[in-house]
Amino acid sequence: MSAANAFVSQLYHLAVDKGLDGDKLLAAANLSPADIDAPDVRVETEKLAIIVESIWDHLQDESMGLSVSPIPRGAFYLMGKLAILEPSLGKALREGIRFYGMVSGAYTLRLAVNGESAALLFHMSTPETDPHHLFAEITLMAWHRMASWLISENVTLNEVYFNYPKPAHVSEYAYLFPGQHRFDQPELGFSFHSKFLQREVSQSLSALRAFIERCPMELFMQPTTDFSVAFDLQKLLKRYLRDGFPVIEEAAQSLHMTKRTLMRKLKQEGTSYQQIKDLVRRDRAIWLLTSHTMPLGEVAEALGFSDPAVFARAFKSWTGVTPRDYRLKTHKPIAAHQS
Repeated sequence: MSAANAFVSQLYHLAVDKGLDGDKLLAAANLSPADIDAPDVRVETEKLAIIVESIWDHLQDESMGLSVSPIPRGAFYLMGKLAILEPSLGKALREGIRFYGMVSGAYTLRLAVNGESAALLFHMSTPETDPHHLFAEITLMAWHRMASWLISENVTLNEVYFNYPKPAHVSEYAYLFPGQHRFDQPELGFSFHSKFLQREVSQSLSALRAFIERCPMELFMQPTTDFSVAFDLQKLLKRYLRDGFPVIEEAAQSLHMTKRTLMRKLKQEGTSYQQIKDLVRRDRAIWLLTSHTMPLGEVAEALGFSDPAVFARAFKSWTGVTPRDYRLKTHKPIAAHQS
């Protein structure tokens, strides 16, 4: 998967502001200064995760210096060690809340339960020190991914609350936070069905170590046990890339639902059939353009486009630049026989 350029650019400027060698961090992630502040250049999620982890390590602060109260490096792991000892997700979350209240004042959080609805709500102590909401975004992802991992099941998000206006990269939120998005809210957080609180914690200490070793990469990915309709649709459409996508009625039938139900569920998850199609094609296109030297016509064909010109127009609508310009800006060699 790939991420909007805003993430890596903000991380780079944050690193420099904190006195770190930004260019060295980029090099460790196989990126260059030319990739910074280039809105049309997307960045592979793996490279983004490398930079986040580097900042964590250099600052020894899991808030990345974006709160006046640091979060000691390793706090997330220690919270996990406590959580896996609890019998249910609800008790695990409450233990995690208690732990974070003891180790840092970066934020306070509470678990609110009202009938079939539960919500994990965060009060950020100094939101003004996180102007681009990087810490807020990572905090939401971390708690949701940890909760899902603990029970080996995706905790389906109903609503996600943001205590700030829509950011410029809001289109990324459909993937990072699948659910209904509410901006300019008094608190940061997310809601889900309270049934998940009764789910049994099914993880072990060895599994936790493996999970933490995959962080922060794991945080930027939807849970591998994601049962959202958007995730199922993505998996379905990836199988049809070369031969052409099915119409929405056929996709709905493959997912054992009606077209109306599919559209409704996708809307509830903050996305649409067209957005999922574009997401699948865009990320595959970026991977082909940056990892291969095949001619642009072959890239178009691999994505199910019979006409390279149509592919070029579509790619420009997704990224703001043509496939050729994108490949040039990512400094990848181009096959000599391309036209």
